[in-house]
Amino acid sequence: MVFTVGFCAALLLTPKLVTHPTDDLRSSGTDPSLISPPQSVLVTLRRGETLMAILTRFGLERAEAHAMIETVRPFVNPRRLRAGDRFHLLLHPEEKRIQGLEYTIDRSLLRVISTAEGWAVEHSPILFVQETRVVRGNIVENLYVSGTQAGLSPAQILELAAIFEFDIDFFSDFQRGDEFSLVFEQIRYEDGRTEAGKLLAAMIEAGGEVFRAFYFVDREGRGSYYGTDGRSVRRAFLRAPLSYRRISSTYNLNRRHPIFRTLRPHRAIDYAAPAGTPVVAVGSGRVVFAGWRGGYGKLVEIRHVNGYATRYAHFSRIAPGIRRGKQVTQDDVVGYVGETGHATGPHLHFEMLLRGEKINFLALRIPRTEQLKGNDLQRFVKLHDERLALLQNKQADVAKADF
Repeated sequence: MVFTVGFCAALLLTPKLVTHPTDDLRSSGTDPSLISPPQSVLVTLRRGETLMAILTRFGLERAEAHAMIETVRPFVNPRRLRAGDRFHLLLHPEEKRIQGLEYTIDRSLLRVISTAEGWAVEHSPILFVQETRVVRGNIVENLYVSGTQAGLSPAQILELAAIFEFDIDFFSDFQRGDEFSLVFEQIRYEDGRTEAGKLLAAMIEAGGEVFRAFYFVDREGRGSYYGTDGRSVRRAFLRAPLSYRRISSTYNLNRRHPIFRTLRPHRAIDYAAPAGTPVVAVGSGRVVFAGWRGGYGKLVEIRHVNGYATRYAHFSRIAPGIRRGKQVTQDDVVGYVGETGHATGPHLHFEMLLRGEKINFLALRIPRTEQLKGNDLQRFVKLHDERLALLQNKQADVAKADF
């Protein structure tokens, strides 16, 4: 696995309001013995656990815990806390009872402290810097494994896949050694946390081709990803309607039918996948059929613009709400893989039609949906050149910003 990581110049943003729990303790007339710095204990919320459970586990009476929770409720909804959320409990250095709590919310720190009048809350911004990070790597096993080894998070890998899903089949197009490179924002906080921001540019090699995408906000304030030529990377149709194991049967005019054992043209693509795998509409359109149709079994047919239509067959079940006349958008789930009708095992039978004639979907050159023009195109060209230099610079310097 070969990869490099670089940082570029950063911008200093929000200042922090510096306070300390003992300031409030002194001003409130609290027992001087409590002025000693409290002990900070990191606690992670476990599955099925609540903030009330944590507070009582560390010795607070339920009434006191309830009062603390009510104090923080204007800033955080306790019902929305999830397993994995982390808190710092502030404990008395000797008696180990809870004196307060700290919880990070986005770019601010929520601090609850004990005073003579009860629980008091502070809500202050955390100092942070915004950096531009570059990550590069090579495909060894698959994009997920190689991406995580290069330092990408699962969320970033999924975002990368979503950007290029119109051009790359992530299950079959990659070859060992294919390169990828990403430029993205990173927020680095004074307390040591980091947070991945917007993916600004990406390059990925697949199937002998190189694909690039650059994030750009047009004059209307709409942000999207565009290729080097200023055309949107989004296309009228997805490359595949599901996550599949393999293509079990391609578009073939001389295929021997697996059930009837005769030569029958197979004007469709069969995607082998586990029963129950969700299947999505490859493009936006209107459902013109949803139900049982002979050898197709449970079938959904969608009519798209410019004379295109798609059929999705052998479903185990059709997705709720999918019926004739229903408008669907690209990536909406329309059904689930099954083996109804003439099928020898669970798979999706997928057909693409143009003006009523079945065509080879795998050979279709799918058109892009948008082209930048005028001043937007001029601004994009400048931004493109700057970020392309980052993508291509394999000797990127490390230049972290300081607080």
